[in-house]
Amino acid sequence: MIQERLSVGVIIVGIPSRVVYMDVGTATARSFEPTFHPERLKEPWELKKPSKIFCCSVADLFAPWTPPEWRDKVFESIKHCPVPHTFQLLTKNPEGVIQPCPDPRTVWLGVTVTNRDDEKKIQELYMNAFDHNYHHIFVSFEPLLEEIDRPNLSGFNWVIIGKLTGSKKVSLNPEWVSAILRQARLDDIPVFIKNNIIKNFPQFQGIQEFPQ
Repeated sequence: MIQERLSVGVIIVGIPSRVVYMDVGTATARSFEPTFHPERLKEPWELKKPSKIFCCSVADLFAPWTPPEWRDKVFESIKHCPVPHTFQLLTKNPEGVIQPCPDPRTVWLGVTVTNRDDEKKIQELYMNAFDHNYHHIFVSFEPLLEEIDRPNLSGFNWVIIGKLTGSKKVSLNPEWVSAILRQARLDDIPVFIKNNIIKNFPQFQGIQEFPQ
């Protein structure tokens, strides 16, 4: 793994491709109030090589508590970025996807699904992505907290699976991972299984696929 820490705390990670974690909205440790960092909006513009930009890794652009004007500014930065990065947006609130995609060529939109109650979010994201011109969509099953049998992944381009870390209350059953993997294979969808699963369950070694 290659890491380079930039002056503003952005981390570039190569595993094997470059991934940039950029937060323009974060929550402070004490108040948990969202904070906007407009000075970071053009950081991706300064990178010379196309990279994967994971936007707002500790925030949610589509959450009801995120001011729309913040989202507008992030979208404008993506739309006018001179470098053809891949911008990854992940949400737990697919109902908040109500604006047109800023750049259908470069934006990947994902939804977090952790249990069976969340499963309905998969189709909700699919429908809203279709309505608002998002061409690349994915599901992040992280942290996976229980079995989700045969999720409807039709129309999705990528699946990510990860476990809950830092807690002994939920033990991951490898069959939960296998169930999602089987469904993704039926739909011919690439799957990326996080290292926090692979280190405990070597049967998933090597399943770290990216979309073409």
